[in-house]
Amino acid sequence: MTLRSLLLYGRLLRGFRNGWSMIRTVRGGPPCKSALLWDGTRISHPPGRSGLVDIIIELWLEQPYTRDGFYQPADGDVIVDAGANVGVFSIWVSRQNPHCRVIALEPFAENFAYLEANLHAARLGVERVKPHQIALGPTFGQGRMTDTGNRSLDHTITMGGETAGVGTVPVIPLSGLFELTQTERISLLKVDIEGSEHDAFGNAEPNTLRRFDRIAIEYHDNLRPGTLALLQARLEPTHHCITRASTVEGCGILLATRRTDEPGC
Repeated sequence: MTLRSLLLYGRLLRGFRNGWSMIRTVRGGPPCKSALLWDGTRISHPPGRSGLVDIIIELWLEQPYTRDGFYQPADGDVIVDAGANVGVFSIWVSRQNPHCRVIALEPFAENFAYLEANLHAARLGVERVKPHQIALGPTFGQGRMTDTGNRSLDHTITMGGETAGVGTVPVIPLSGLFELTQTERISLLKVDIEGSEHDAFGNAEPNTLRRFDRIAIEYHDNLRPGTLALLQARLEPTHHCITRASTVEGCGILLATRRTDEPGC
């Protein structure tokens, strides 16, 4: 057993009542259906799917979207969690500062049901975290979700025009987030949308992008080759960008901070 593993197991035990069950999952045991915090808050997950412990380790413990001084929520901040899944990041970031406001977007119906239930279990009313069953995309319209694997993360969206129907979800572009959040500026846009970041940022205008103080994106070149290069090309005129590759080839995190010489600074 490595030192890194021991440190991880210790953090799971300190953070969660069912830390031993989560450790068994990490070591190849059955998937955990929920994560139970020491204050009694339970974060539940679709029981037929894997991935909860991986999400907890990434978002709750490793904190790739906020660590190393990139972002800490301040009073009055507006945060958009695009690809909220079952709410792990939304719950975590809201706990860092109860006076910020989080908008959680999750288009997949199964995940969205657990997102709503977990926010209720965490006693986070809509004034703190407001969920929407909406996808982020290239334009306003409708999309259809496709289940592509056994994890709760394994879903993709296909744009389907403007007409709503059975199984469709609303899609909004980056520019639509400001009306949705009812604010002029967004302090942090966190994006983990399994390859759809390519479409969401593909035609983004500088006047829209500069209204985001910070943007943290999980990029998926493994799903959409050229995604990282596209994101960098779109964001570098308005933001300082750094990237962190992950252990999965073609994936990583892009962190963008609005340039200090941009309007509004």
